[in-house]
Amino acid sequence: MLQWFKKHPEFLRRESNALANDSNYKELFQYRDNLFISHGNIVVRANGLHRFPILVLYSDATPYRLPMIFPLERQLSQEEIVNLSKLQLSEALENIKSFTKFYYNLRHQNSSGELCTLEREDLDKPINIYGISTILQRVTDWHIGHITGEYPPDSEDVNFIAHFNHISSNLKFFYSEQFLDLSLTEGDCYANLFKFIPQDPIFTENKYIYFGCFIDGKKNGIFTQIDVDLTRFGIKDIKTSLDLYSKNSTVEGFLKDKILLKASWFHINSEPAPFGTIEELITIIGNGEYQHGLIRLSQSIHNFKSLDEYFYLGLRFPNRKGIYEFQLFKVLKKELSEGYVIEQTDNTQKIKEIFDCYNKIEAIQSEKLTEESFHQRNSKRADYDILKDASINIFGVGALGSEIADCTTKAGIGDIMLVDNQVMHAHNSVRHLAGMEYIGIPKVIAVWQILNSHNPFIKISPFTGDLYQLDPENLKDDSITICSIADDNVEGFINQQLVLSNKPAFYVRALRGGKTARIFRVIPEKDACFHCLSLYRNENEYFIEIPEDAEYPTLKNECNNPIRPASAADLKLIASIASRFIIEHLQSGESENNHWVWSTDTIDGTVINSNSIYSQYIPPHKDCVYCNYKQKIQVTISEDCISFMQDLIRENPTIETGGVMAGIKDEKGNIVITHVSGPGPKAVMSSTKFEKDIEFCQNFLDEIYQNSNQTTTYVGEWHSHPSTNNHPSETDVKSLTEIAIEKIT
Repeated sequence: MLQWFKKHPEFLRRESNALANDSNYKELFQYRDNLFISHGNIVVRANGLHRFPILVLYSDATPYRLPMIFPLERQLSQEEIVNLSKLQLSEALENIKSFTKFYYNLRHQNSSGELCTLEREDLDKPINIYGISTILQRVTDWHIGHITGEYPPDSEDVNFIAHFNHISSNLKFFYSEQFLDLSLTEGDCYANLFKFIPQDPIFTENKYIYFGCFIDGKKNGIFTQIDVDLTRFGIKDIKTSLDLYSKNSTVEGFLKDKILLKASWFHINSEPAPFGTIEELITIIGNGEYQHGLIRLSQSIHNFKSLDEYFYLGLRFPNRKGIYEFQLFKVLKKELSEGYVIEQTDNTQKIKEIFDCYNKIEAIQSEKLTEESFHQRNSKRADYDILKDASINIFGVGALGSEIADCTTKAGIGDIMLVDNQVMHAHNSVRHLAGMEYIGIPKVIAVWQILNSHNPFIKISPFTGDLYQLDPENLKDDSITICSIADDNVEGFINQQLVLSNKPAFYVRALRGGKTARIFRVIPEKDACFHCLSLYRNENEYFIEIPEDAEYPTLKNECNNPIRPASAADLKLIASIASRFIIEHLQSGESENNHWVWSTDTIDGTVINSNSIYSQYIPPHKDCVYCNYKQKIQVTISEDCISFMQDLIRENPTIETGGVMAGIKDEKGNIVITHVSGPGPKAVMSSTKFEKDIEFCQNFLDEIYQNSNQTTTYVGEWHSHPSTNNHPSETDVKSLTEIAIEKIT
């Protein structure tokens, strides 16, 4: 690889001259081999003349990356500089650490020892390439602070943990809003193992990611527990916060196996300066008083049955913005420390002796994971304050439905129900949210698990039921349904159930191999429903016919489940567009339009242009039986039909009898029953049961249909009850419902 100074010789020349002639810096050695390095002293003229040795190191990303500045314990020899310049960057940084001087109580120094010299510019501004003179002035200002105590101001967003020399490389800790309950002052907290990443060729050590699941503490002098539902964390045998205390042996086993992490924690009054010794930590716990820190520690020292190799300790404090943070630390024992057992818990001297056995403190990456902070990057475009109270039902979690579920989950929609009865197959993963690790698992379970990992603050309910068994009463009153099944029969039934129950829905379909999408909204009595569109389609009105692309034929048809080719990129884009419409609807209410067609193609003979979304409003159709269902339908029956049924019943009034009914339907949907059948010779009839002779009844209907020039058709069923109760039984209702939703074959 061509080194930076060979690509930017002019920049090298300017930097080399500036280093040799800068008034704030007295250069001792400058050497260029694999790396370009300068070594010298920062000269400070304040209350006398002071010299501070530093090392200046340029990486291969120069000039786009600032030179790295390291304060040193001592001046280095020319031979040491020459040897460093011959190394690779990673090797040089590791060697430089042994020479670096760490100022634990100061900011502007990272854990690597490098100084933070300049802040990053705004992302929208052009790149600024700073020369070494600007950087050396900043380094000088920082060193002047060693004399005057006045250091350059911090950025508002400086990461607290970045300034610790020792940062745990195998631990990460997330904590919830409960860890910031200011009514608690000190106590214990637990975190459960959220993810374990084993050592492999990429990760040189095991990594543990923990999520804070429980905290207790003093409240007005009394220890108070914050009750947390631990079942969501999947900790076997620990279902409530009380179990953490009552099941000691179980908890001890989880702590030993690193399934749980336990720490004592303390609230302090202000953000601490970075520290490196146990004495500084105790002083911080005491809010500036070492002895008071020992006393506070002695009240929680019951955690120590013996002198452990390490223990965890947490601090809660307000940062410089006044926002509270929780920071976890790992405190490690000195290598030569001997074992020590505590016999008296109120002896602060013994406590001091115990803590004197510890000398290394590792800061653990601690990240606040609250509802507010988690959704911050979605703010404005996805208003969490509104969306968290919204409910949606996603019918079908295939290639489109799973991606819509993911988008709406990340947006923060508070309650999501998933419904699908299919199982993941290997070929699904090429365009599905779930991968091949979910083969054989119901799609709703796979998607549910993925969504839970994407947003822990919402409720997701998976159901593997058949949508033909849909009961709208099981849907929340204010919920919105999103259906992406793309099966006319299923969606026709769903449309019927939702419209009659006055529940809104969005339907999403991918067309032409994913190059086109149709998205439409159905608000009952306001929008054209699924059935309305079929009526408009037959009339060639409103509905925009999108012809299929002959180059994208159906791949297979298994169990009436046609599969059309479409790339995951297209389907993901369609899902994103649909999700955007849904989110806007939940945030801002109904839009003027209710029908959208997006396409990457210009479709001849239509108004659809390439790479655009065509929007329109389609009203309910005047002849739609669902949108006009509130209009009463008149049903009449001829006297001959009534007489026929009565005569059949009189033949044997102790048993149930019945048959089918045929008739005609006028333009207003009114029904006139013109023919009724008997039960048929193979019918099953008793005092409590009736089953018609299906073959006989079907022949009866076929003959009438043919003889009436296909105008008289099946309109219903009839049967009698021997008892005086003429209300339909539960069995009757169930049978009629099954007949009503049965597919026409």
